[in-house]
Amino acid sequence: MTVTFALNRTCAPQLTLAEFIALAQTVGVQAVEIRNDIEGREFADGMPASELRSRLDDAGLRLASVNALQRFNDWTPTRAEEARRLIAYAAALGAPGVVLCPAHQPGDDQHADAHTRLCDGLAALKPIFADAGVIGYVEPLGMRHSSMNRQAQAVAAVDAIDGWANFQICYDTFQHFRASDDALFSDRIGLVHISGIARADLAPPQLTEPDRGFVFLGDRVGNIARLRAMVDAGYQGFVSMEPFSPETQQDPKIAERLRASLDYVASAGRLS
Repeated sequence: MTVTFALNRTCAPQLTLAEFIALAQTVGVQAVEIRNDIEGREFADGMPASELRSRLDDAGLRLASVNALQRFNDWTPTRAEEARRLIAYAAALGAPGVVLCPAHQPGDDQHADAHTRLCDGLAALKPIFADAGVIGYVEPLGMRHSSMNRQAQAVAAVDAIDGWANFQICYDTFQHFRASDDALFSDRIGLVHISGIARADLAPPQLTEPDRGFVFLGDRVGNIARLRAMVDAGYQGFVSMEPFSPETQQDPKIAERLRASLDYVASAGRLS
């Protein structure tokens, strides 16, 4: 079985869209994830979905997702409007789904009704996704203060609203590692994010987004074993490289290093 590599915009947020597209073509991925949180870049700069879709189509690139609706379990009228706009944009792009991130600021992990808040957010989003024909990728985040740091929490909430026609899990290998989450719901996963951790001086809960680089031999997250388990379970979806390390993002040899990382993952994991 095979998976399809994608490139998250976090790999090189400083690049223009044309430069990012060229990077994706150079390293040979088949899809990209765009983001709504990079100032001055596509979506955030007001680029029409039709223009972005045309440029990606011309480059032979697919969309893996639009990333992300933040604080989906802190549902407000403002969040509802943001969700409608983001999901409509994803639908116009032809993207399969939108990533959904839970609230993760100090105090967000202290709500006694955490499960109810997850269910309320998903229940409100369900008809919006259904009308748009787009999937919501529910992503547990493993950092301190996260209001949803384990896959079991996401699965329980989607179960509770009978939402599997409209939602799947986004499995971020780093977040899973950081949360020391042992549960893996392979049959519920629709999108995979990968990144590597080289530094050895911090325990998993102490690691942060800037520690995330490309995946190479010695990666503490264990991406290869995780991906093998996913493929063995039947996963054939997008596997998207998502580093946040400024050093990685600004590497003058980023194309060379990214291609080497993808080649390593493909060969070590028997993926393509």
